[in-house]
Amino acid sequence: MPIPSSKINHDWIEIPSNATVRDVRNAVPPERRRVVWLITRRSANEFAVYRIGNLIRYLKENTAQEFVTRDVLNRTLEELTDFLSQYTLPAVDIGANPSDVQSNLGPGSHPPVILQNGAPIGVFDHKVRGGETDVDWLDSEPKSANGGGHPAKNGGEDMAPPPPIPGTLGTEKSTGMASSRKINVRFEPPEQKDAPLQVGETYTLVFSVDMEQLAQAIAATELDEARFFAPNVEQVDVVVQLISDDFEILTEPQKLIVPRTGKSKNRARFDIIPQKNGEGELTAVFLKDGNAVQAITLKLNVGVAGQGAIVKSQTLGRPVEAAGAVQPRGLTLWIDYKGEGFKVTVLGPNENTSFMIPLQLHELEQAIGKARAALQAIVETQDKNNLVYQTEIDIPAAVKNKTLPMLARAGALLFQTIFMHPGSNQVAKDFAKRFRALAQGDPLNIQIISKQMMLPWGILYVADKFDPNNIQPELFLGLKHIIEHAPMEPNMDFVTNIASQPALTVSLNLNKEIDAQMGFPLIKNQQKYWDARKQKGGVNIITRTSSNDLITALADANTPDQIAYFYCHAVSKNIAEGGAGASTLQFGANQSVTLEDFMLSAPLEVRLAGSPLVFINACESAELSPLFYNGFMPYFVDKGARGMIGTECPVPALFALDWAEKFFNQFLDGKPLGQIFLDLRRDYFFNHNNILGLLYAVYCDADTRVEPALQ
Repeated sequence: MPIPSSKINHDWIEIPSNATVRDVRNAVPPERRRVVWLITRRSANEFAVYRIGNLIRYLKENTAQEFVTRDVLNRTLEELTDFLSQYTLPAVDIGANPSDVQSNLGPGSHPPVILQNGAPIGVFDHKVRGGETDVDWLDSEPKSANGGGHPAKNGGEDMAPPPPIPGTLGTEKSTGMASSRKINVRFEPPEQKDAPLQVGETYTLVFSVDMEQLAQAIAATELDEARFFAPNVEQVDVVVQLISDDFEILTEPQKLIVPRTGKSKNRARFDIIPQKNGEGELTAVFLKDGNAVQAITLKLNVGVAGQGAIVKSQTLGRPVEAAGAVQPRGLTLWIDYKGEGFKVTVLGPNENTSFMIPLQLHELEQAIGKARAALQAIVETQDKNNLVYQTEIDIPAAVKNKTLPMLARAGALLFQTIFMHPGSNQVAKDFAKRFRALAQGDPLNIQIISKQMMLPWGILYVADKFDPNNIQPELFLGLKHIIEHAPMEPNMDFVTNIASQPALTVSLNLNKEIDAQMGFPLIKNQQKYWDARKQKGGVNIITRTSSNDLITALADANTPDQIAYFYCHAVSKNIAEGGAGASTLQFGANQSVTLEDFMLSAPLEVRLAGSPLVFINACESAELSPLFYNGFMPYFVDKGARGMIGTECPVPALFALDWAEKFFNQFLDGKPLGQIFLDLRRDYFFNHNNILGLLYAVYCDADTRVEPALQ
């Protein structure tokens, strides 16, 4: 039995061995000094595990000073070998038996670090009694001007506040250092920026990391080195890949080698050729380990005399400084609608695959409509006059065997419609084979970046040939792989983790009429669940039950929601009925609010301070279409939300309630969002014969988690 999440303490910070005592002091917020564990790697499988109070006790015993001196603050942990040795322990793998780990710990023992794939993910949850009372002793440094014994903050009046430690894993944003490094984009030669580009001519764009924005740069974005690097990593490879329909890209993706400090070791150069006059668009995507972290869109002037080459630029997605926290992706697809169809670009260091899918928006809507109809037919399946999926969580094997081929057929047709569409070229057909082969192999983290192709990706069935008598469950994309449909919008200026200190703020946006409609206390039970969570501490609850309450909250920049949970009816309209703007959330009779209502009364300019994760648990609603997410997701993300999770089609109310409770139990326990979705889908199917877990989708970063976890 592996170590469960409940036995992993996520309140920890990794401190490199070359950090100074001053660095350690600055890394730990004052309010966390008594509780947070600090870990320092000593070898591949050994870590020193201690609290700042342990370090203070050691220093006080060895200095006998009333106040800490600068000499002490400037000492590195490497120089305090005997201190680190005192607290050095072998790490344990997450697959270890928790009972065995616990049996090796005495009442005063410090907990070991838990490793997953060789990387620390927490410390074993073990209570240690006692501790230092004077955890603020390191703040008591005397002024240097007179050498007296008067305490001075930040090392004395004559010193600037020192920077935080690069590579630490705290949940707070760094405040002690403003980054000077920039990612610069410029022409070579630089003076080309002052003249329009010409069709058919070759131009060179150069990307580099520099200590400041260069005068000749046509675009630049900040890089915050305090969060760019993972712990103990001195250098990262950032892959730059260009995408454009208006320019021929002559250069393959390039690797930008960025050390922890200073300029990038190289420059990434790309040769481009304008294809037509006017305003040409080109997107540069920055990837780390296959994960698209950020993009810069350049709009360049081609052939218009009297103007320079750059029209404007826009940064999309997460800040590049978030790259230190991102996890690898096995497959990343950038999909744009171009009028004549969808252009698919495969992103990665060794990729040059790009192709068109000759599929129009109305065809996409029809294809998803057919898949949605199949899903609805499954939800309405009867067994002995019982609507089994609507009344049970555990599904009889006979019902599963009847409905599984229905879902596989819908998923296979959707895959063929998208990736094997009539009229597709050979590159597209070759990629379809490659996609199938990848999906049939080892589990992947799959990242989709698209504003228009809002597919129910989890139900895609990737068998080489559809055989209704031999359905293989793990050929459903969502039963084997982690899938994220990641938004890529401007100003996504938040870290991946959702901070739970001093308290996590959750809003419940509820249609209270559902209990009367369903004849079951669905809303009441969920309120009880959250009341119990609140009683445990660490969670603030805000409840809204009307459209007016919701609009008022969304119009207020100070709205504190970090998780915005909706349990209500949702309605989406097709293009002929008004499209995304007419999509509706229903909170009761005369309590409906459309996306257009939100846009007018709670405009995009008002960004939400809490960067909420929006969860729309649409139970037994009218039909949802991709237009629902195509409208609501950009709206919430533009207002500062980190993304959305929700249902792909109407979900039985009982299942929606069960799924939400299981989801929040794991999410509040610190588990990453994408892994929760995969684990829940597999649990429902393999342990309960229930395929409805595939109806939930991730429209945000799959690495999103609550940190530190709430016990």
